[in-house]
Amino acid sequence: MAEALEFEEQEQYKVTARKWRPRVFEDVTSQEFVTKTLKNSIKNHRISHAYLFSGPRGVGKTTVARILAKSLNCLNPQPNGDPCNVCESCKEIDNDNRNHPDVFEIDGASNRNIEDVRELKEKVKYGPIRSKYKIFIIDEVHMLTGASFNALLKTLEEPPQYVVFIFATTAPERVPLTILGRCQKYDFKRLTIDEIIARINFIAGKENIKIDEESLYFVAKKGDGSMRDAQGLFDMAAAFCDNDITFGKLKVFFNLAESDVYFNITDNIKEKNAESLLKYFDELVGKGYDMQTFLDGLTNHYRNLLIAVSTNSVDMILESESIKQKYKENLSRFSQIEIINSLKLLLQAEYTFKYSSNQRTLIEALLIELIKFTDTKEISKVLDELKNLKSGSSNINLSSPTGGSYDVSGSAPVTGKKITAAPQTQETQTIYSVNTPPNINTVPSVSQPLDVQSSYNEMQNHWNSIIDLIKNEKKWVYSMLKDSSFNSDGKTKCFIKVDETRYDLLSNYHDYLAGKICGYFGLNLVLKIVKGTTSPAPASQPGSTAGETAGNMDNYEKIRSILKNELNAKEIKSDGK
Repeated sequence: MAEALEFEEQEQYKVTARKWRPRVFEDVTSQEFVTKTLKNSIKNHRISHAYLFSGPRGVGKTTVARILAKSLNCLNPQPNGDPCNVCESCKEIDNDNRNHPDVFEIDGASNRNIEDVRELKEKVKYGPIRSKYKIFIIDEVHMLTGASFNALLKTLEEPPQYVVFIFATTAPERVPLTILGRCQKYDFKRLTIDEIIARINFIAGKENIKIDEESLYFVAKKGDGSMRDAQGLFDMAAAFCDNDITFGKLKVFFNLAESDVYFNITDNIKEKNAESLLKYFDELVGKGYDMQTFLDGLTNHYRNLLIAVSTNSVDMILESESIKQKYKENLSRFSQIEIINSLKLLLQAEYTFKYSSNQRTLIEALLIELIKFTDTKEISKVLDELKNLKSGSSNINLSSPTGGSYDVSGSAPVTGKKITAAPQTQETQTIYSVNTPPNINTVPSVSQPLDVQSSYNEMQNHWNSIIDLIKNEKKWVYSMLKDSSFNSDGKTKCFIKVDETRYDLLSNYHDYLAGKICGYFGLNLVLKIVKGTTSPAPASQPGSTAGETAGNMDNYEKIRSILKNELNAKEIKSDGK
């Protein structure tokens, strides 16, 4: 007898999600647009024969379906459309529909075949036994087979007046349009952190369970928009903490990394202390921290930093006030571009992490890589420095010792020897590759005269420098240009003369050649390729004095330094080394 009594007491316990399941429309969290519509429909006797409730898991779809069923079959319906919850019909529905003869709750995943639907159609033929409506609640309706949907279609289109179908699904896109078109569709929204916190805090007060602010935020965030998931975590936390839930205890139970861990990680990254960073991560691994959880937490930490820096506020950060204060203190330490680059790297690592056979090494390499983005400057700031550098010199050329000369200012036409390219001193050309290079427009916005008063030989020297640049990019085009000649009308037009056998082939590269020539001279020129007899081009001659070459070298090194140090540019040789 004593054993039976003990079993009865154990049976009385219900998990929070069942014990505190809403029983009237007002108790449903965050779905007012659904509950208000349904209540008004009940009050005005505008009952549809089919409803479809869709939305994420744990947001109240089945709960609202049960409340609707209670309201429709309640023996003492309330004026506002709510059920009374005290009549026999309401009690039977509250008891998971175990005994109600006119309300059927069906799992679509386990009753998905056409035989199950045929059995349902047989039940539809007969009227309710003691209620006004015969109600069929089908959960996860998208799991029904195509044949089952087809079998249900005619019944759903013209059901008896006493039948009401209530479908619930997390995947409405998998429900055939023919079914959707015959239902009133209600989309349930995902719950916010604050809404979950308010409900959990209310339940904790009713159950005499203490819970601190950080624990509330943790439970609500882990719920991920689902009230049922959050309530399940709350039950676990209450059991482990013996009804006194603190975040310190939860960190032990869930083996969580403290928020300070991620701030310590970013502190070491900002200090560029690779040794300390790796030692600290090794300590975390030694304490048993899950590496997937660590990576997710670090990504979320950078996300919070991005929001704080971008908005200059912490209002959008979903953390407790004490954690928000720490983000406030870090506002001035990080630049937006630094955080964005770090986030891109973290998101790429998250994708490859689950496929990696050595996850620890991947994270360690990731942490070292994050150091490279420290103190990254905004493009606008680098451009300002370039402008300051330009203002300190009357004519700054973006030219390397191995390439052509480019006038940055673009304020005046380049004439005479000023546009003569520096001689090609080596075969390997240096190129700078950056993720987001500064947009330096070297072509003036309006056409300007070339104003060439030089001889044919001088123009051909310029042309030889241009085709030397082309050689490193398109060797086939270079081979067709070797015996060509180049000239200008002295204004805005320039001409390339090639023999008839190469004319058609070279015309396909007109836009490419025009871009190269305009970039070389720093002018907006019109290029025309013409047929004609050409003579071998003379050898390229140096077009600048020793002093001009030294000046170009000095300016080139300044630009090279800014690109490498401020934009983290990588130096790539054309030979691939």
